[in-house]
Amino acid sequence: MLDIRWLEDLAAIAEYRNLTKAAEKRNVTQSGLSRRLQSLERWAGALLIDRSKNPIYLTKAGEELLAISSDVVGRLNGTRKAIRDEADKRLTAVRFAAPHVLSVTFFPKWLPVIQRQVGSLPLNVRSDSLGFCCDALENGDVDFVVCFIDARSDLNNADGSLPLSRCDSILVGRDKLVPLSVPDRAEPRHRLTGGNETEVPYLGYERACTLGRAVDGVVGRDGSLSRLRLIFENAHAEGLRSMTLLGMGVAWLPLSMTHDDILNGKLVRAGPEPLDVDLEVRVFRANRDLAKRPEAVWREMSARSLTARTKVSGRSDTMTADGHVVGF
Repeated sequence: MLDIRWLEDLAAIAEYRNLTKAAEKRNVTQSGLSRRLQSLERWAGALLIDRSKNPIYLTKAGEELLAISSDVVGRLNGTRKAIRDEADKRLTAVRFAAPHVLSVTFFPKWLPVIQRQVGSLPLNVRSDSLGFCCDALENGDVDFVVCFIDARSDLNNADGSLPLSRCDSILVGRDKLVPLSVPDRAEPRHRLTGGNETEVPYLGYERACTLGRAVDGVVGRDGSLSRLRLIFENAHAEGLRSMTLLGMGVAWLPLSMTHDDILNGKLVRAGPEPLDVDLEVRVFRANRDLAKRPEAVWREMSARSLTARTKVSGRSDTMTADGHVVGF
């Protein structure tokens, strides 16, 4: 197998025309350089230097190989530098992963707040399903996962189905899921309580989704929702929103995502406020040491989280009109 060092050795020999000086240039003993040159000649199948002359000259085969190898080595070194620079850039960035909905609704408001508190650090956000976000956190590909958690859930007593239950977390925001439908003469077309429908078409999250488990909790606790008939499932809130806007049924959607739809009359409540699901936006970290910058960001987020603010001030934060309370 060809070793790129052999090609660099050949270039040094061509430059100095002396094995001793070339060996010094390559920071290797002369005997070591000679062995590597012999390995290159065996790979090429021809002599590459004329050892009978002093100073040394490359043979025709050596000159042909040098002409090509100079370009190849230059490109390889340039590519390696670019790869390493990009890797270094990623390592210096504080890396977040979050489900798609939070990337759209929460991060645009939250990241500028972080930047104001911790300085102009490079921040990277990966948007994916929660399962892939958890895998990335476990593999060390990201520093933090930001996701929705049902405010009623007890992460400490979780059954293990949520990998993040074994991670440290801090509260940085709040939202809520609201049952919504398209209007029909200013009333919900599909009504969860009362109404004339024998069955109410229901647009639900996939069960593996944390939002799906949160809504299942409400449906299971409230007997008045027995008329729901599941007709569509999607892992993404945006997909359910699109189906709801088409009038296909009722869906529990984040208030932060549907605030404008409600103001513009495109969506209306399909049920009373007791059917809402309160959500927490939490940042999770794996139980391992972080690099210096992510660790500093974690300390800052912990000091300024909504939980810390409540403990210090003795008050509860009020949700904004568009559905978010943002920590810091």
